Formats: sequence, structure tokens, C-alpha cells
Amino acid sequence: MIDKQGRLFGRINIFDFIVVLTLILIIGRVVYVKLNVPEVVAPPQDKVSIEFRAEVLNPVADVLAVGQRITDKRTGVYLGEIRELEVVPLPVAAVGANGEVKWVDSPRYVEVRMVLANQGTVSANVYQLGPLGVRVGERFTLVGPQYSFDAYLTALSKEK
Repeated sequence: MIDKQGRLFGRINIFDFIVVLTLILIIGRVVYVKLNVPEVVAPPQDKVSIEFRAEVLNPVADVLAVGQRITDKRTGVYLGEIRELEVVPLPVAAVGANGEVKWVDSPRYVEVRMVLANQGTVSANVYQLGPLGVRVGERFTLVGPQYSFDAYLTALSKEK
């Protein structure tokens, strides 16, 4: 098999053969690692409803509309599309002429309740909207087409 000159089968030097075989194995391993990228499995997405409440100026409430897309100002994460919108007058205490306190509608502010629809991952501890984990009670700065205002997240639910 190996002759006096160190050739395998009289054709190739055994040391050259080992070097070439080692290089082929190394190149093969590198190619295998580069091409065999593990498939990233995304967690299942659920339909979620997110309810926000805020006190806003009347002009801000006038530009809110169902169907608008809302993002978080701090992170830029898409929070959802407005599915429900309720605007009610904000009661404020006012002192009458005789000194008694009455509740009247604020001339400048209204209370807004809006429900956003989105896709997210629901776990026992948090609702995950892309990279953003959201919880009830958190304050967000909501950004829409013509407005930006602070609101509190008051309810989260997973739709069936």
C-alpha cells in the first residue's frame, strides 16, 4: 500500500494526503456550520385587546378616530389599531355663586377610553407586543397620526 518513497498506492505522498484530507474536513465543517442555520421558531401569536384611558384636551379628542394606528413614543413599538373609542366629558368641581360645590363638565378636557387590537404573545406574567412587555397600570405616551398624549393601560385581554 505505501511504497519506499511514502506514496499511497504509488501515486500520492501519504503526508500530502493527510494534509489535503484535513483541509477538506475543516472546510466541510465550516460550510456545514454556515449553511445549517437553526430555524427560529416564533412563539404563537394571539389576538389581544389593550384598553387605555386618558384625560386629553378637546382638540386631541377631536382627531382621534377608529382605525388609527397607535405606537408607543418611548420605544416606537406598534401598540395596535383603535377598535373602540369612547369620549365623555370630564367632570370637574366648580364653586357656585352661593358657595356650594357642583360637578360640571370641563370646558377644556375630556376623558378618552380606547381599545386597541393587536397580535401578541400572552404568558402568565406579561403580554408581549413584539419586544415590548405590557402590564395593567403602566403609563404610555401614545402617538398617532396627528397627536401624542399620555395614557394609562387599564385592561388587557386575550381574544378567542
